[in-house]
Amino acid sequence: MEEEYVMINGKNVFITKKGAGEPIVFLHGGPGGSSDYFLPHMEPLGESFQIIFYDQTGCGRSEVGEGHSYSIDDEVNHLEEVRKSLNLEKMTLFGESWGSILGLSYAAKHPDRIHKLVITAAIGLSSQDYRAFKERLFRKLGFHKKMLLGYYSLSSLLGVDSSRKLEQLFDPHYVYSVDTLKKKAMISYNQDALKHIGKELDHHYNLVPSLPVFRSLPIMIAQGSHDILPPAYMKETVLVHLNNVILKEVEESGHWTILEQPEKMIALTREFMSSTGTASPVHS
Repeated sequence: MEEEYVMINGKNVFITKKGAGEPIVFLHGGPGGSSDYFLPHMEPLGESFQIIFYDQTGCGRSEVGEGHSYSIDDEVNHLEEVRKSLNLEKMTLFGESWGSILGLSYAAKHPDRIHKLVITAAIGLSSQDYRAFKERLFRKLGFHKKMLLGYYSLSSLLGVDSSRKLEQLFDPHYVYSVDTLKKKAMISYNQDALKHIGKELDHHYNLVPSLPVFRSLPIMIAQGSHDILPPAYMKETVLVHLNNVILKEVEESGHWTILEQPEKMIALTREFMSSTGTASPVHS
């Protein structure tokens, strides 16, 4: 893997690259996570494509200016600057969780720069979907964990860093098998990005007006069979509007498909990239 810093708008952006050929740019989750989440799980794709990972504004090893205002639109513009700095005419975007929202939001604004869209752990097209995700996740917590959630949330408001405690609380509900958590790397989150973009997602996220744009793009959603928003939810809320979307169920996986089923995700991505618009199922 080749690592470098690229200066964009006066700030260093951390980028990792491997391979040659059709470029695939990976968009990490969060908001506020880092590209470390994808590695080493997606690295084998570098044998066939140029795979590119970058840390979003102020995330991971990327810099941020003092007083920066985090927003979806700002991250879309940031991604466009990343594309320009890497001299990419067109790119395939591979978005995970919040990264799926970022990928769709970028495609809505710059469809001419998109080759294909690969989406996993998808959230949907609107704030309604984002709230449904949060509500379903909350319902998975039992009484005791809900009490702990309230305590840790209050501690955070009082200036106590409870992020690790909150991760331990929620992580088992993101996976199909808790044994998978043994493979999970510790990632530091940018809490400002999580707070401000999360608030925007809660109230102002809406890509429904962009549906005509999406109908002209090749899109694959690879959703875990046991995701918080399962494949059936994607059928009801996304495919009902976009019959051009290929929906793949990733069996024996929760929200974190890349962590739980990396080989299946690699196989699905290879198939979709080599297809003209359709892909045959990949079974477990």
